[in-house]
Amino acid sequence: MKKYIFTILTFCNMSLIFYFSNQNAELFTQTSAYFLQFMPFSMYFIRKLAHFTIYALLGFNTFYMYKNYGIKHYALCALITCVLYACSDEWHQSFISGRSPQIKDVCIATHVEHCP
Repeated sequence: MKKYIFTILTFCNMSLIFYFSNQNAELFTQTSAYFLQFMPFSMYFIRKLAHFTIYALLGFNTFYMYKNYGIKHYALCALITCVLYACSDEWHQSFISGRSPQIKDVCIATHVEHCP
């Protein structure tokens, strides 16, 4: 039963990422500004924190999804899934008005410390 729950959570998480990535620059700024009223941080910090958090959640969900399916190298599979999804997400943003793909966001999403 757990494998189905984590599978659903993984796809819901991916859908949420897609939803936010599909927002044009103006709408995305409005969404970010909404959260700024609750936190005394810069817009840049809020966006990077959100990016890190949603991908950390994706990592958690995919890790347990693969583990509960009995995949042998579930941690590696979860990492590969998250990296590929982060790359596809950045590519997707290249088609959205006012948005642009950034390799830095892939690094933030996958917790890589040394990145251009």
